[in-house]
Amino acid sequence: MQQAARCRILSVLVLAGLGCRDASQETDRLDPGADSATSSTTDSAGVTIVHISDLQDLDLPELNRRLLYSTSIDVELYQVAGAVFLPDSSLAVGNKGSSQILVLDQQGNLLERRGRRGEGPGEYVDIAWIGVDTDGTLTVFDDRVRRITFLDAQGSAAGIQRVVVTEALVPLVGLPGGEFLAVVETRPFRPLGLQRAPLFLVVVDAAGAVVDTLGQWAGKQRYATPDRLIQVGFAATALYAGRGPYSVIATTDSLDVTLYEASTPLTRIHGNHSSRPVTAREKEAWTELFLDLYPEAVRPAQRRTLEQSTVRDTYPAFGALKVAADGAIWLGGYAELDDVERNWTVLRRDGVPLGRLSLPVYRPELLKVRESGITGWAPVELESTIPSASHELLDVTADRIAVLRTSELDEEFIEVYAIDLPR
Repeated sequence: MQQAARCRILSVLVLAGLGCRDASQETDRLDPGADSATSSTTDSAGVTIVHISDLQDLDLPELNRRLLYSTSIDVELYQVAGAVFLPDSSLAVGNKGSSQILVLDQQGNLLERRGRRGEGPGEYVDIAWIGVDTDGTLTVFDDRVRRITFLDAQGSAAGIQRVVVTEALVPLVGLPGGEFLAVVETRPFRPLGLQRAPLFLVVVDAAGAVVDTLGQWAGKQRYATPDRLIQVGFAATALYAGRGPYSVIATTDSLDVTLYEASTPLTRIHGNHSSRPVTAREKEAWTELFLDLYPEAVRPAQRRTLEQSTVRDTYPAFGALKVAADGAIWLGGYAELDDVERNWTVLRRDGVPLGRLSLPVYRPELLKVRESGITGWAPVELESTIPSASHELLDVTADRIAVLRTSELDEEFIEVYAIDLPR
């Protein structure tokens, strides 16, 4: 059964969709030309289908937020891989730079550091994802050693689960019996030119192998040459997030979002493509920002490489995605290059719009990291990363949000806000 599941993924990739449904092509049962801003229905499987003609046209209240604390002074963070609120409102932070899980109390004071660099129990080499189950169990995915570690309330390693899937993988939510949902991407270099390797939502069993494929989405736009993949400016992509029993996955070509509870789809949200054009000035500004990530001596060669690729003529429909502890869907707009804030639209788990909130934009593509053994600087978003945009919203509960920010010196810090959400 495990081998059959793997073959199903690969056959879909090679045969362009044969073997599993293309979730991004789900038939919209609503009239996209309807005059109302939103409309909804329920399909034969009980899934709520919501059509939103334009997020920006929704007349929504501004949500109130109040700063509770910031880590900018007392806690040193480097390469935050994620953060989640625990049931008592303390915050667990995956600090990739120190290979540790940091736990902050309700006021932001550092309670403890869990783990260290290494490959033993409770040790980490490459923290790629941190999650929390409904019972408060922390789960930490180490991409380098392909291992999920489960931490109990005392911070001890309560269990370890290996992942044998060889493709790029990110866990989303845990399922009964040791299974979990994950997104998996295979990345071919064929066909050459503009391409989008598919992204799969899969079920991984307790042995760490794929046993079922729930859907397929178009991944990030890239330009493929015979020997490498090249960035595409303002690329459309697949976005995903998981929290407790809920996961959400989307494509940004248009507003196309699906919410799952465990492995069952609950809500599908559809909307229009973005008509906002990318100007010639913005295209050149994007190119210069990308080249600035490299030493000056190699920028001419990198510019020639980019000239083989392309920059989109229109913006993606949105640029960020998060799911809250209660299944609420948070949709972040696609921030322009000089925007300092991003508008977030909050929708209830059944797709009903609740309100809006603006948060400072976190731009990981503008950060610089020094790779071991390599002289010079390289972009954070390397070709080997599974395509999903990092953004400022780390976690959302009923009354708190955690926001990732960077200082003028590119130092990372977290702000936690109290928030009033309509019921």
